[in-house]
Amino acid sequence: MDCLANIRFLDALDQPINGLVHQLWVGTLLISDFVTSTDGESVWIKRPIGTIIDIRVRSITSGKYESKVKIQLIGEKTTFIIRSPKVLLKGLNLSAKDVATGAYIRSTYVVAEGDYLSRIAVDNNTTTAELIRMNSLKSDTDIHPGQVLKLPVKQTNLTSSSENIPKPKVPTPSQQEKTKIIVVQQNDTLVLIAKLTGNTVDEIKRLSGLSSDQLSTNQKLRVYDRQVKSAIAKKTEEKKPVTPKVKQDASKNKESTPVATVESPESVNANGLLPEACGGEKHYKRALARIAELHPVYQPYVVKLINTGYQQLAICWTITDGYRSPSAQGALSGGVTKAGPLKSYHQYGLAVDVWSVRDGEIVYYDTRLKKADREKLAVVDQTKLAPIGESLGLIWGGLWTTIFDPPHFELHPNGKTWRDLKPQLLQLGVSNYKKLKF
Repeated sequence: MDCLANIRFLDALDQPINGLVHQLWVGTLLISDFVTSTDGESVWIKRPIGTIIDIRVRSITSGKYESKVKIQLIGEKTTFIIRSPKVLLKGLNLSAKDVATGAYIRSTYVVAEGDYLSRIAVDNNTTTAELIRMNSLKSDTDIHPGQVLKLPVKQTNLTSSSENIPKPKVPTPSQQEKTKIIVVQQNDTLVLIAKLTGNTVDEIKRLSGLSSDQLSTNQKLRVYDRQVKSAIAKKTEEKKPVTPKVKQDASKNKESTPVATVESPESVNANGLLPEACGGEKHYKRALARIAELHPVYQPYVVKLINTGYQQLAICWTITDGYRSPSAQGALSGGVTKAGPLKSYHQYGLAVDVWSVRDGEIVYYDTRLKKADREKLAVVDQTKLAPIGESLGLIWGGLWTTIFDPPHFELHPNGKTWRDLKPQLLQLGVSNYKKLKF
């Protein structure tokens, strides 16, 4: 099994390190030459679980790449956090010889077995069309394992001096501004508390009479009583989840093959998905990316499935698979699935694989649990979610007799099967699956 992995570089204050020039190696093979984004993230890579990745960072003095740390890939999709022992500012001043010349910074991705272009595009914040253009590909299936793809990277201002970086404005508290007492929890830091309370580190230290940044559990701190709402919370308040209108057909076969009739085939903004329903920021982002891949008709169903699953079952959920290209489906057929290309609803943007999230990890891939225990718990959770999916008119893979696929939920809009949709998709072009009419 492969692991889809990303590496995020943080400094000693847990802030992302932007513009870090680095390489990723597997043995003697260079698989990526990249510069971190504003989020401190490296390029997404896909390699077999257990692969050792050697991370080499370019020295700002010698210009040479030095091996800093090695990681072993675990899980199906994992983000590895690497922290620097010292603070590295975003405006790190590099000499001219350390900066790539030209309008673009070279960034590449090495195609792994089972990769497909739309997933590579989503995971690297670009589009399929852009990758086809940059790499002179004939189509979205014109890739093969071992192929090196160019990735578009926004030029970052690496040469700016740290002296020119504007200093953040420190809010001037009102003399009558109220304060409150908070209690330090385990793993809390001053930076985290400042962010959560809308204070600055200096304000907290001054109000609490601190002489250092060291904190202890249960320590009491005085802070200004300010209301702080995250951007995600604001979006959730502003936009309520969209609920699709679904009518269950009263056919004799509805128990084994329920038919959903779409009465409101409107696209949904995936911001209707509740962040807390996904059990953490990384799983929320993962679910948003997969929902965006789906046909617009199916998107509100999936949002409703996850939100309701969280509200009724108190279990968090995320999506590992949404749309699959025909070539990606072909690579999986005969293994995890028996359906060949264009015979799966994944190719029509009408299927997802949903997994439960507990304690911040996808249960099925949580190595803190024994393999048998996590596999069993994942199925138990999905079985609980199944009635919610079926109430929306979705087909649950856990009821199939040919293959047991409990994470799988698919939609047959207006009773149409993939056999009905295949001619239309071929006429439109497989990459235009979102234009399918029902």
